[in-house]
Formats: sequence, structure tokens, C-alpha cells
Amino acid sequence: MNENDLIYSFAKANVIQASGLIALMMPQTLGAGVAVKAMDGRYKLVNQVMQGYFSKTSQQFSSLTDAELFPTEVAAQLQQSDAQIMAGAATCSDQLDCWIDGRSIQCLWFKFPVHGPDGQILFIGAAMLDTARMGDIDKMQKSLELLQNTNQELQKTLVELSKLASTDKLTGAWNRRRLEEALLNEMDRLKRYDHPLSMLILDIDLFKKVNDEHGHSVGDEVLVKLANVLQSSLRASDTLTRWGGEEFVVLCPNTTLSTVTLLAERLRTNVAMAIFPTAKHVTISLGAAECMVGEAWEDWFKRADAALYRAKAGGRNQVQVAPEAPQRDGAGNAMTANLVRLSWHAAYECGNPVIDEQHRGLFADANHLLGAVLSDRPEAEVAALVNTLVRDVVQHFKDEEVIIRAAGYPHAAEHAAIHNALVDKAVLLVKHFHDGTLAIGELFQFLAHDVVARHMLGADREFFGYLQPKPKS
Repeated sequence: MNENDLIYSFAKANVIQASGLIALMMPQTLGAGVAVKAMDGRYKLVNQVMQGYFSKTSQQFSSLTDAELFPTEVAAQLQQSDAQIMAGAATCSDQLDCWIDGRSIQCLWFKFPVHGPDGQILFIGAAMLDTARMGDIDKMQKSLELLQNTNQELQKTLVELSKLASTDKLTGAWNRRRLEEALLNEMDRLKRYDHPLSMLILDIDLFKKVNDEHGHSVGDEVLVKLANVLQSSLRASDTLTRWGGEEFVVLCPNTTLSTVTLLAERLRTNVAMAIFPTAKHVTISLGAAECMVGEAWEDWFKRADAALYRAKAGGRNQVQVAPEAPQRDGAGNAMTANLVRLSWHAAYECGNPVIDEQHRGLFADANHLLGAVLSDRPEAEVAALVNTLVRDVVQHFKDEEVIIRAAGYPHAAEHAAIHNALVDKAVLLVKHFHDGTLAIGELFQFLAHDVVARHMLGADREFFGYLQPKPKS
């Protein structure tokens, strides 16, 4: 297998575009040894210059670590810069005296992250420059800048290629490929944790008439407008896919049939009220189906499609539901059965009486809400308890920020930013709950477990030491 074959194989196996990776490996005229390392520190791919430094082939380099290539102190410094990249640094560099094949080489090392299509760091890029071979510092600096530019171009290319590969060019919605990738994860969650999963299939009523009367360019404008209206009406967890032509699919994780039916009606109403280019008024028909445990994707899709067909046959501009839906207990959400009562322990106390009292109060608020959900209390009563919990959370965050600033906690501003993000998400989810497009189990899971319990036992513990009484001298 030659070097180009290795590059292509590596790119294909790790979902990196081969063209971008070849650019990363750099022209040989730079005299830079360039490598790609896995997150465990093992080399996966090196260019010919790097092979020449060590008198090793690409295959011989594969899976070696710095500890196997360099003296202990050099390997330790290189591992430290790897850790900086994994922690989020955009770039970092080291100037080291390296002993390679019995000779001393003064090297400048340049490290950078190699991201995958989802933005996560997949590998660490490393470039080694022999300062003696570079001739002078100006030439070395130009080469370093070229390396940086190459890396930046690679990241932009990866993002652009990933977007092109996963979205519909006209509407910006997901394409079938991206939907199928998401389906694997969501159907696995249904199988493992019994999290409900629902789907909508919709299309534009009498769309052929729009194309025939106004032309396909107007039809395209209508599709773009429709995608925008739908996207603005969906929840954060929902995704929109253009299935083909005027047909779209909405995937709704953690959503039961009753909830997705409410969402479908909301989409139908918003589209009917919107003003479209030239065509002015457009309507859609929708079919809804909840996935049953063990059901194949094709069968689930057929049920939703059959419901859409009934909506079209029944006069259009309506929502129809697939009849074969899983039966769920309680409040209509499988997550409800898995909700857990919060228990207060003395170990949770931070030492400040105001914060400790408010923390206990938030535990009590969450448990009152859980009790109302499990006992199937009236909707208005549950909504009032939701509002009480959110109100008490907001007030607690304000009081806590004042206290930790006064105590000299150095990361008080960052902690306040975490509070703001939690409150913003809570407000959005509560709005969806009141609109009838979010199940109470999902809302409780976020408010009780993410905002109250997880935040209190995680981020809050960082400032506990600043609130403890200082020992007497």
C-alpha cells in the first residue's frame, strides 16, 4: 500500500475528506515533517519528511507514541502540548532539542486540532520543523504561517463539505443521509431506555398547481419559505428533513404521539397563516406516527406515510394519526415512569445558610411538581408548580451570585454565565410546555435534574470552599 492509499484509507475510515487531509500533509518543499496523531497519542499518519527524519515507513510509524520515538523529557513536553490541544487550544508550539537516529536536531513543533464534521476533535495535527534546515528565522516563520493557513483552510473545507453532504441545497433542511444517521441513534435510545420517538411526514397541498400556474422558480421560493416557517415552529430537539420534492419529515425525539399531534397541528396552523411568494396562501397535510419498540424504520415510515395519505384523501389541510401507537401510562410519556424524587443530604450543604435553605427549597419544589405529575393532577395545577419552580430558581441564582461575589470566588462571572444559559433554556422549554408541544416529563427532567440536582452537585461545589468558615488561628 503506497502513501496515497494510506491517506485515502485513513480519511475514509475516519470520515475526513481525503482532499483536505492531503492538503494537511503539506508540500514536501517546506521541509516540514507533518503527522496526524490519535487522541491516545499514537501516530496514525505521517508525511515523507517525517518518515525521513526517523528512517521509518508509514507502516512502521503507525501506532508509535512520542515515548517510543524520543527521550523521556522531550516526550513529556510533546505530550503536554497534546493535552493543550485536547483541552481546546487552537494552536501551540514547542522548541526542542531532539535526538533522532543518534543526532541532535533543534526543532520547532507546531500542534493544531483536526476536527470532524461535527466539530469534535478527532485527531491532533503535528508539524516538525528542523530550524537548521529552514536556513533563517524569516523563512521558518513564513512556513509556520503557511501551516496555520493550511489548517484554517482545512477546517473551513471540512465544515463546508459536511454541510453540503448533510443538508438540502435549496431549503437548508437536512437531507435523507443526515436523517438516516440521526435515526440510528434515536431508535437505539428508544430500544435501550424506552424514550418515546415520533415522526411527522408532511407535504404541500396541490403543489403541482403552484408549479403549473407560476413556474418552478416560484415553486422553489415556496419550498424555501415553507422550510423557514416549519423551522421557526419546531422545538430545539426536533429536526426537519426534505425527503423529496415538496415532502418533508420531522423527527421528534422524546415525544409521544399525543405531543407530536399537537405539534403537527401547530405546524399546520402556522403554515396556513403565512404569506408565500406569489402563491400567497399554501396549506399542508401531515401524518403522525410514534415508533413502537422493535419496529423497523421502514414499517414506522409506512405507518406515518399512510396517515399522510388519509389526510390528503380526507380533504387536505389536516393532521391524521397512525392508529397503531404504543400505549404509555401515566402522563403520556415513558420518561415519566423513570423520573426520580430528589432526596436532600447534609453533604449537599455549602455552609452558607441562605444558599443551603434555597437549595433545600428547590428540592422541595421539584418533588411537589413530581407528585402532581405522578398523581395526574389537573393541567393548571401542574403548570402553576412549574412556574413556582422556575421563579424560585431565578431568584436563587440572583441571590447566589451576590453571595459568591462577596466571598471572593474568582470564577463568579463564569458561574453567572452558566446560570443565564440554564434560565434561557428553562424559559424556552416552559414556553413549549405551555404551548402543548413539550411533554411534562421532558420539562421535569431538565428543571429538576439538570438545573437543580446536577448543577448543585457539579458547578456549585466549585465555590463551596470560599463559603466555609475560616479556621481560628
